[in-house]
Amino acid sequence: MDSLTHIVLGAAIGEVTLGKKIGNKAILGGALISTIPDLDVLITPFLNPVDALFFHRGISHSLFAAAFLIPIIGYALSKIEKRQSVDLKTWIWFTSLPLLSHILIDCFNTYGTGIFEPFSNIRISYDSMAIIDVIFLLPLLAFTIWVFFIPFQKKIRRTVAWISLSFVTLYFLFTILNKQTITNRAKEQLQLLGISYNRILTTPVPLSNFIWAVVAENESGYSIGYINNFDKSNGTKLRYLPRNAELLGNLKDSQEVKNLIRFSKGFYNVERDSIGNIWMHDLRYVGLAIEDEGSYVFSFGLLEKRGEVEVTRSHPNRRINFVTIKEYFEKIF
Repeated sequence: MDSLTHIVLGAAIGEVTLGKKIGNKAILGGALISTIPDLDVLITPFLNPVDALFFHRGISHSLFAAAFLIPIIGYALSKIEKRQSVDLKTWIWFTSLPLLSHILIDCFNTYGTGIFEPFSNIRISYDSMAIIDVIFLLPLLAFTIWVFFIPFQKKIRRTVAWISLSFVTLYFLFTILNKQTITNRAKEQLQLLGISYNRILTTPVPLSNFIWAVVAENESGYSIGYINNFDKSNGTKLRYLPRNAELLGNLKDSQEVKNLIRFSKGFYNVERDSIGNIWMHDLRYVGLAIEDEGSYVFSFGLLEKRGEVEVTRSHPNRRINFVTIKEYFEKIF
């Protein structure tokens, strides 16, 4: 998820865990602890584009790192905030909940999370939540802003925190079930259209869980379209996008390109631009510019130099702006 979502989720968890005893420090502490895994972005600028892809949400988001950090942070907090009513066990519990919730939720985004590193490079991604989901974010954000104006002794603080957390938990469970519903609808639509496929990917478009991208792969390319939760017709428009893997030529044998294919889980296509440059696009990511068929969030330029492949990465652009947000909600309602 985006950093703001992790911050406000950590703040709410901090409040229900220790807010009654240490007040706003619990909110601030929960928010800060929740951001720790994403501090890997301070290192990625110093890595090459391919290594940076795997470093982000890698070891920093692993259960191994969490098991190492939780007791250290918990012990440090117990020494910094010396209160007789808060024992070490409680501080460790306070530390573990925001940190583990961050790791867990990221497993349900498309990017993939290396929770088993350094023992396995498998990245978990269930693809049931967009990286930015305002329905998940806004209740927690509203609580975090509101709670600072309420004395910490007031029971209403914990009540509202629990209500916020209960709502987003139910919504989180809904997204998992909704993915299965959307996937079934996509399969039915493909069958009606007589389109054969080997694998299918469904992933939500940013902002909510109500518009989904569908990518159905066959031997040579992909059938791509969108499904709206509120549109019950079977009129999904699909376009075909060739993989164009042959454009890679000898580049496909390089480790850099193999790693890009692994990162994309094989959902990629290749293009040659107007000046002859080769670009690889990761098709798992979608932005808000749904109607723009040439809009890609993750694209990588490939250039062979002296027998090695040089990879450049375009800046991720989800095309989230006033126009695309307006079009998005018009499609829903």
